[in-house]
Amino acid sequence: MLTKTMLLAAVGSGIAAHAAYADVYTDTGEEKPSMYSYAWREPGMMSQIGIGVTIGGGLTGFTDQAVRNTTTSNVGGLWSARATIGTHIPIGLDLTYNGTAVDVRPLGAPKTGTLVGTNVEAALRWNILPHYMVNPYVFGGIGWQRYDVTNANFSMADFGFADKDNFAEFPMGAGIAYRDKSGLVLDVRGTFHAVPNPGLIRDPAGGAADMHTWDAGANLGYEF
Repeated sequence: MLTKTMLLAAVGSGIAAHAAYADVYTDTGEEKPSMYSYAWREPGMMSQIGIGVTIGGGLTGFTDQAVRNTTTSNVGGLWSARATIGTHIPIGLDLTYNGTAVDVRPLGAPKTGTLVGTNVEAALRWNILPHYMVNPYVFGGIGWQRYDVTNANFSMADFGFADKDNFAEFPMGAGIAYRDKSGLVLDVRGTFHAVPNPGLIRDPAGGAADMHTWDAGANLGYEF
């Protein structure tokens, strides 16, 4: 599953890179903001603020030991797509889709299943160097998470599993983006997803196991 995820991410990244074939900047006669500027406009860019679309993949995992005890690996595969409005101004907006997959086998269960996750998120993003080619940033927001247990070859009720669950989650993290003048963008980030009200898996004491997750990934794409 992880190999398939990374292959899809690589193919998608290649398609995105191919799109970045021409300079997005035009000569307007205006002076480009300095490296440390917090101007709310990027002269020469078509959008004036920077609008980017990226796709990619990476790794994800659960922070709670009770949940990790039900998986066959501490890490799973991640694939993502993201649109960012405001890559070259101080505050931007990230709209993100993430998909995840990890094999599960509760302690004592004879066989396995697959836990498939899907989430959509909106996050405000502070661009620390919005007008420089290398831009560190931090972000935080809110999202919706869904999990489905598929191909389960064990009785989920017997092992404290629900077959699906939906809940709100709160992403927060940091990243760094490299932006070439051609429009090519390489974005690397790490995210923590806080989940206040989980209900998918029961811990050994019978309570709801925490479903907080982390992920680390790289996306490649284009901005204008």
